[in-house]
Amino acid sequence: MEFRKITLTLPEPLYNEGMHLIKSGLFSNFSDLVRSGIREEFKGLQPIIKEFDDRLIYNDKVLVSGVKQSIKEAKAGKGKRLKSEKEMDKYFEEL
Repeated sequence: MEFRKITLTLPEPLYNEGMHLIKSGLFSNFSDLVRSGIREEFKGLQPIIKEFDDRLIYNDKVLVSGVKQSIKEAKAGKGKRLKSEKEMDKYFEEL
């Protein structure tokens, strides 16, 4: 496993609380404490991340489906040709 070194700035009360946990033997050092906290935070965020990813995938499917439909319509001559940026801006404003 590759490690990256970071600099962490904490409010003094948070630092003191962390040092108390280390001195109590719950963590071997501050890095151990921070890694443990990050792991726990990630575990708590997993349901939120999964829901976000599922929505993102769904939205992408909808987007892809819409693009495919637009391509079909354009090939069938149902599309509208916009000849300038001004026309394009007006078209999208009206949507």
